[in-house]
Amino acid sequence: MIVLEYRGAVMEIAELGAEMRRFRSKDGVERIWSGDPAVWKSTAPVLFPTINLLKNGVVTIEGREWAVPKHGFAKYELFTLTEKGEDYVTLTLTPNETIKAVYPFDFALHVTHRFTEGGFETRYVVENRSGRKMPFIIGGHPGFTCPMAEGEQFTDYELRFEKEEDGSHLLCDADHLISGEETADLGADRRTLTLRYEDFDRLDTYIFAGLNSRSVDLVHKRHGHGIRVSFDMEALAVWTMPGKHAPYLCIEPWQGLPPYADETGLFEDKPFHIALEAGESYACGYRMEVL
Repeated sequence: MIVLEYRGAVMEIAELGAEMRRFRSKDGVERIWSGDPAVWKSTAPVLFPTINLLKNGVVTIEGREWAVPKHGFAKYELFTLTEKGEDYVTLTLTPNETIKAVYPFDFALHVTHRFTEGGFETRYVVENRSGRKMPFIIGGHPGFTCPMAEGEQFTDYELRFEKEEDGSHLLCDADHLISGEETADLGADRRTLTLRYEDFDRLDTYIFAGLNSRSVDLVHKRHGHGIRVSFDMEALAVWTMPGKHAPYLCIEPWQGLPPYADETGLFEDKPFHIALEAGESYACGYRMEVL
């Protein structure tokens, strides 16, 4: 475990999956979910090069089927520490034999966690070291503590979008395949999602694609304190484990989507995927700021 302390804030980063396991802001509040294995043992996994389960367990690349695991393989692999400074750490993943058995490209995935004035930033850089075009999806899956103070409830909080939205979100079936669409009530301002455990028990996950917003605020309804999550990716998932009534909410920026029930299975047909040319790199990420 890599531990960094900077100006009163603390972060802990695991080499396994380059996952942030803890972030305590300078006000002393733990901002990342504890990772209780009785509920959800992860805290902020990196999703690469796919998201969620694959249709029939495989994806077709260059005419061949590849069995990439759920949410990709990055979360299961040991990263190498490649840079460390006073206020940041970078870990890198390159292919090993296990990865080559499920994904046929040479690449480097760099994950940087950095303290910011109000919180932290996580950035991903993907390098295509293959001699041909490389398709992939990448995303974050951070779980944030909610409620954030003693005496508060999960339902005391709401999610406020930066801009007005139409509320449309994608629905997954029992096989975790996107199979429909629904419209969430975002209130009179068309920006506010009320948090209710019963909605997650029914939906599992809100998946918003093509948003106008590039940030959301998870804040207490009454006093407005909380966090802002900013991102530069095309989709956003909102999730807490159904049936657990757990004290966290995942706010997940994704560059890509889970499979559709009627998709072809070809990687190049996946919405929002990146097709990186040989020798090129791609960067994206998200930031958490205490409000």
